[in-house]
Amino acid sequence: MIPRRATACCGSPVMSRSPNQTRPEVGTVSPEMSRKNVVLPAPLGPMIERSSPRRTVTSTRSTAMRLPKARVSASVRIRGASGIGANSMASSKVSRRGGGAPLCYRPREMDSLPLPPLSAEQTDLVARMRELSRTRFAPRAARYDAESSFPHENYRDLQAAGLLPLTVPRAYGGVGADPIAYVHALREMAQGCSATALTFNMHSTITSFIDALGTEAQKQRWFAEVVEHGRLIASITSEPEQSFRDKFVLNTVFRRADGGWRVAGVKQFCSIGDAADYYFVTGVVEGTSSAAEGVISAMIPRTDAGVKIEGIWNATGMRGTISHTIRYDCLVPESDVVGTPGSLLTIDLSGFALGYAAVYLGIGEAAFDYMLEYAKTKTLKPATEPMSHHPLVQRTVAQVGTALRAAQLLVHEAARVRMTGDKAATMLAVNQAKAYAAEVGLDATTRALQMAGGRGILKELPLERWHRDALAGPVMPPSNDRCLETAGKLLCGLRAATLEFQ
Repeated sequence: MIPRRATACCGSPVMSRSPNQTRPEVGTVSPEMSRKNVVLPAPLGPMIERSSPRRTVTSTRSTAMRLPKARVSASVRIRGASGIGANSMASSKVSRRGGGAPLCYRPREMDSLPLPPLSAEQTDLVARMRELSRTRFAPRAARYDAESSFPHENYRDLQAAGLLPLTVPRAYGGVGADPIAYVHALREMAQGCSATALTFNMHSTITSFIDALGTEAQKQRWFAEVVEHGRLIASITSEPEQSFRDKFVLNTVFRRADGGWRVAGVKQFCSIGDAADYYFVTGVVEGTSSAAEGVISAMIPRTDAGVKIEGIWNATGMRGTISHTIRYDCLVPESDVVGTPGSLLTIDLSGFALGYAAVYLGIGEAAFDYMLEYAKTKTLKPATEPMSHHPLVQRTVAQVGTALRAAQLLVHEAARVRMTGDKAATMLAVNQAKAYAAEVGLDATTRALQMAGGRGILKELPLERWHRDALAGPVMPPSNDRCLETAGKLLCGLRAATLEFQ
């Protein structure tokens, strides 16, 4: 006897029975179904619940981001953070049609973008940030964008939740998050408010610089300011007429003066703007011939009389970062100079780019969540089924989801490599992650906007805001061109540097 083949989904058998088949004396016999244990690769486990795009408003149902419940032949359970192993299959009901052949297989209820394996501590931290981002940051994001105003309320919430000192070492009262926990927390933050996530990355990266370069007295002082008083630190490096795509020439000068240094120069793209409590200003010591010899930084309080706003931020995207142009002409005491001339270039500077990768990935994930919900709930006449039933929509969702998942794994891997302390491997992984995540994030916002059609450009939807915010990703230093050039040099065995100062 030739057993009947499985039927196609809701269709006819793919192979008919032989007319000369032999039947047993009593009834017919269905082939026995064998059940197999499935070992899932690490990226699939553990599953962590994610939020829907519409959870930014109160009208969204709680299952907005969950795929339809499945009718499957077996259930799979994923174990712990190791991501390996599966239990023996529990029996489940399978719809059968003659001969016991299963019909359509639909995916079980699952996360559309499952996280790589995280420890319990990392998972808890990411979950805390997700909740804060979903319930507090997301409802305010459109207002900060429209007003081009700084997200003060979000930072007060971060302080109240104990998350503002995320990268401050535990020895000084901070959270002491490792790079993996940090990038995934930043992704979650960006899904709620892009401007908060971008400025938070700058603040957090500077706390890591202070940890690497500061004296014990400086760490005690400035970390206490962040932990106990919620102070914000802005990174101030960019200057007019200069670019990190080539060797950066610093025009801000540190001149020796009585009791310290006279710091003079104009800086642009000063994210956090006049909302910062301190500015980490980088320049070059007067009379030195190169950055390697003379680059130096100092902490300047916003209240210094020599700090003046010269240009107000009015940009297409990332409007809540208030990245003003600021002129500095300040007398800085020796105790506020961080590190020695040239020492800044000896530490790991990859925190900026790694954080940017996480931010723009998070924006893309927010757009993807919205795209999925829109496809599953929107029906366009004369169709009687949601858009998700159309092959073109399915293809688009698959392409964007696959690209985002790949970007998420690249960012996760870059963070893991950074923890090893291998500078060359970190440089390669971070540059690859930043270039890819920024492109994928921008593409996700574009595709989501296109799927929504004409309504996508309306201010009442978040799609056009996410798209405008994502436009900055490929050009933020290190720009994607620079990232790819650096990665290419490393792969070819050539000398490379993500950022170079003349």
